[in-house]
Amino acid sequence: MKKPLKMRYIGDPVLVTKAKDIPEITDEIKELSAEMLQVMYRNNGVGLAGNQIGLAQKIVVIHVDAPEDKDGNPLPLETPGEQFLYPKMPITLINPEIVEYSEAQCGYEEGCLSVPKLYANVIRSEKVVLKSKLLDGSEFVLECGGFLARAIQHELDHLDGIVFVEKAETEDYERIRPAVEKMIKKNGFKNFKVRRRV
Repeated sequence: MKKPLKMRYIGDPVLVTKAKDIPEITDEIKELSAEMLQVMYRNNGVGLAGNQIGLAQKIVVIHVDAPEDKDGNPLPLETPGEQFLYPKMPITLINPEIVEYSEAQCGYEEGCLSVPKLYANVIRSEKVVLKSKLLDGSEFVLECGGFLARAIQHELDHLDGIVFVEKAETEDYERIRPAVEKMIKKNGFKNFKVRRRV
Protein backbone atom coordinates (compact mmCIF):
# COMPACT_ATOMS: atom_id res chain seq x y z
CA MET A 1 0.00 0.00 0.00
CA LYS A 2 1.36 3.38 -1.04
CA LYS A 3 1.83 6.05 1.56
CA PRO A 4 -0.54 9.01 1.11
CA LEU A 5 1.02 12.27 -0.05
CA LYS A 6 1.94 14.62 2.75
CA MET A 7 1.95 18.40 2.63
CA ARG A 8 5.35 20.00 3.23
CA TYR A 9 5.60 23.26 5.13
CA ILE A 10 7.96 26.22 5.09
CA GLY A 11 11.35 25.24 6.46
CA ASP A 12 11.32 21.86 4.71
CA PRO A 13 14.42 21.66 2.46
CA VAL A 14 12.35 20.25 -0.44
CA LEU A 15 10.63 23.65 -0.75
CA VAL A 16 13.93 25.34 -1.60
CA THR A 17 14.99 22.60 -4.04
CA LYS A 18 14.85 23.15 -7.79
CA ALA A 19 12.51 20.62 -9.40
CA LYS A 20 13.68 18.33 -12.19
CA ASP A 21 12.03 17.70 -15.56
CA ILE A 22 9.68 14.75 -15.90
CA PRO A 23 11.11 12.63 -18.76
CA GLU A 24 7.82 11.01 -19.76
CA ILE A 25 4.16 11.04 -18.77
CA THR A 26 3.64 7.58 -17.32
CA ASP A 27 0.66 6.01 -15.55
CA GLU A 28 2.48 6.82 -12.27
CA ILE A 29 2.58 10.50 -13.20
CA LYS A 30 -1.16 10.44 -14.02
CA GLU A 31 -1.84 8.78 -10.67
CA LEU A 32 0.34 11.35 -8.92
CA SER A 33 -1.64 14.15 -10.59
CA ALA A 34 -4.94 12.70 -9.31
CA GLU A 35 -3.52 12.36 -5.78
CA MET A 36 -2.15 15.92 -5.85
CA LEU A 37 -5.59 17.23 -6.81
CA GLN A 38 -7.09 15.38 -3.83
CA VAL A 39 -4.52 16.96 -1.47
CA MET A 40 -5.18 20.39 -2.99
CA TYR A 41 -8.97 20.11 -2.65
CA ARG A 42 -8.70 18.72 0.88
CA ASN A 43 -6.70 21.81 1.86
CA ASN A 44 -8.95 24.24 -0.06
CA GLY A 45 -6.14 25.31 -2.38
CA VAL A 46 -6.20 26.48 -5.99
CA GLY A 47 -2.76 25.14 -6.91
CA LEU A 48 -0.15 22.64 -5.76
CA ALA A 49 3.39 21.98 -6.99
CA GLY A 50 5.43 18.79 -6.77
CA ASN A 51 7.79 20.26 -4.15
CA GLN A 52 4.87 20.88 -1.82
CA ILE A 53 4.24 17.15 -1.44
CA GLY A 54 7.93 16.31 -1.19
CA LEU A 55 8.68 15.55 -4.86
CA ALA A 56 11.09 17.91 -6.61
CA GLN A 57 9.56 17.17 -10.01
CA LYS A 58 8.09 19.64 -12.50
CA ILE A 59 4.42 18.90 -12.01
CA VAL A 60 1.75 21.43 -10.99
CA VAL A 61 -1.99 21.06 -10.52
CA ILE A 62 -4.24 24.12 -10.71
CA HIS A 63 -7.97 24.66 -10.36
CA VAL A 64 -9.03 28.28 -10.56
CA ASP A 65 -12.57 29.33 -11.40
CA ALA A 66 -13.26 31.48 -14.43
CA PRO A 67 -13.69 35.17 -13.51
CA GLU A 68 -17.16 36.50 -12.75
CA ASP A 69 -18.61 39.90 -11.91
CA LYS A 70 -20.21 40.61 -8.52
CA ASP A 71 -23.54 39.19 -9.76
CA GLY A 72 -21.97 35.91 -10.81
CA ASN A 73 -22.00 36.61 -14.56
CA PRO A 74 -18.98 35.32 -16.48
CA LEU A 75 -16.44 37.96 -17.46
CA PRO A 76 -14.72 37.80 -20.86
CA LEU A 77 -11.52 35.72 -20.93
CA GLU A 78 -8.99 38.13 -22.33
CA THR A 79 -6.02 35.95 -23.19
CA PRO A 80 -5.67 32.82 -25.37
CA GLY A 81 -4.30 30.93 -22.35
CA GLU A 82 -7.40 31.67 -20.27
CA GLN A 83 -9.69 30.73 -23.18
CA PHE A 84 -7.82 27.45 -23.65
CA LEU A 85 -7.24 26.43 -20.02
CA TYR A 86 -10.36 27.50 -18.08
CA PRO A 87 -12.66 24.98 -19.83
CA LYS A 88 -10.15 22.22 -18.98
CA MET A 89 -10.01 22.92 -15.20
CA PRO A 90 -8.60 21.26 -13.15
CA ILE A 91 -5.37 21.21 -15.15
CA THR A 92 -2.06 19.41 -14.63
CA LEU A 93 1.03 21.12 -16.03
CA ILE A 94 4.04 18.94 -16.84
CA ASN A 95 7.47 20.62 -17.18
CA PRO A 96 5.89 24.10 -17.28
CA GLU A 97 8.02 27.18 -17.88
CA ILE A 98 7.29 30.86 -18.24
CA VAL A 99 8.94 32.11 -21.41
CA GLU A 100 7.86 35.74 -21.10
CA TYR A 101 6.66 38.13 -18.37
CA SER A 102 4.68 41.31 -19.06
CA GLU A 103 6.23 44.56 -17.88
CA ALA A 104 2.87 45.57 -16.41
CA GLN A 105 2.63 44.35 -12.82
CA CYS A 106 0.05 44.32 -10.05
CA GLY A 107 -0.15 43.42 -6.39
CA TYR A 108 -2.44 40.87 -4.78
CA GLU A 109 -2.67 39.24 -1.38
CA GLU A 110 -1.43 35.67 -1.71
CA GLY A 111 -1.56 32.65 0.56
CA CYS A 112 0.04 29.22 0.26
CA LEU A 113 -0.77 25.72 1.47
CA SER A 114 2.87 25.39 2.60
CA VAL A 115 2.53 28.55 4.73
CA PRO A 116 -0.99 28.01 6.10
CA LYS A 117 -3.19 30.90 7.26
CA LEU A 118 -0.65 33.62 6.41
CA TYR A 119 -1.24 36.16 3.65
CA ALA A 120 0.90 38.88 2.13
CA ASN A 121 0.89 41.20 -0.86
CA VAL A 122 3.07 40.05 -3.77
CA ILE A 123 3.81 42.09 -6.91
CA ARG A 124 3.76 39.95 -10.06
CA SER A 125 3.46 40.37 -13.82
CA GLU A 126 -0.12 40.82 -15.01
CA LYS A 127 0.46 38.43 -17.92
CA VAL A 128 2.87 35.61 -18.69
CA VAL A 129 3.53 33.38 -21.67
CA LEU A 130 3.37 29.79 -20.46
CA LYS A 131 4.93 26.82 -22.22
CA SER A 132 3.83 23.47 -20.85
CA LYS A 133 2.63 19.97 -21.52
CA LEU A 134 -0.73 18.72 -20.33
CA LEU A 135 -1.34 15.25 -18.95
CA ASP A 136 -2.33 13.94 -22.39
CA GLY A 137 1.13 14.86 -23.71
CA SER A 138 -0.05 17.82 -25.81
CA GLU A 139 2.11 20.95 -25.60
CA PHE A 140 1.10 24.60 -25.80
CA VAL A 141 2.68 28.05 -25.64
CA LEU A 142 0.05 30.66 -24.71
CA GLU A 143 -0.27 34.04 -23.04
CA CYS A 144 -2.21 33.87 -19.76
CA GLY A 145 -3.63 36.78 -17.78
CA GLY A 146 -5.84 37.48 -14.79
CA PHE A 147 -5.81 35.34 -11.67
CA LEU A 148 -4.64 32.36 -13.75
CA ALA A 149 -1.38 34.19 -14.54
CA ARG A 150 -0.81 34.80 -10.82
CA ALA A 151 -1.53 31.18 -9.88
CA ILE A 152 0.91 30.00 -12.58
CA GLN A 153 3.68 32.33 -11.32
CA HIS A 154 3.10 31.28 -7.70
CA GLU A 155 3.21 27.55 -8.49
CA LEU A 156 6.16 27.75 -10.90
CA ASP A 157 8.09 29.64 -8.21
CA HIS A 158 7.73 26.48 -6.10
CA LEU A 159 9.42 24.48 -8.86
CA ASP A 160 12.33 26.94 -8.63
CA GLY A 161 12.50 26.48 -4.86
CA ILE A 162 10.82 29.82 -4.07
CA VAL A 163 8.04 30.29 -1.50
CA PHE A 164 5.80 33.37 -1.85
CA VAL A 165 6.90 34.97 1.46
CA GLU A 166 10.33 35.46 -0.11
CA LYS A 167 8.71 37.83 -2.63
CA ALA A 168 6.17 39.47 -0.34
CA GLU A 169 6.18 43.26 -0.02
CA THR A 170 8.55 44.25 2.81
CA GLU A 171 5.90 45.80 5.02
CA ASP A 172 3.70 42.71 4.70
CA TYR A 173 6.59 40.37 5.27
CA GLU A 174 7.59 42.16 8.47
CA ARG A 175 3.99 41.80 9.67
CA ILE A 176 3.93 38.01 9.17
CA ARG A 177 7.61 37.31 9.88
CA PRO A 178 7.15 36.27 13.55
CA ALA A 179 4.48 33.76 12.50
CA VAL A 180 6.68 32.47 9.63
CA GLU A 181 9.62 31.97 11.99
CA LYS A 182 7.39 30.22 14.52
CA MET A 183 6.09 27.91 11.79
CA ILE A 184 9.62 27.03 10.68
CA LYS A 185 10.61 26.15 14.28
CA LYS A 186 7.40 24.19 14.84
CA ASN A 187 8.12 22.11 11.74
CA GLY A 188 11.50 21.22 13.20
CA PHE A 189 13.82 23.14 10.88
CA LYS A 190 16.18 25.06 13.13
CA ASN A 191 18.58 26.79 10.74
CA PHE A 192 16.24 27.57 7.86
CA LYS A 193 16.54 31.15 6.61
CA VAL A 194 13.92 32.82 4.42
CA ARG A 195 15.81 34.17 1.39
CA ARG A 196 14.19 37.51 0.62
CA ARG A 197 13.93 38.31 -3.11
CA VAL A 198 12.37 41.77 -3.21
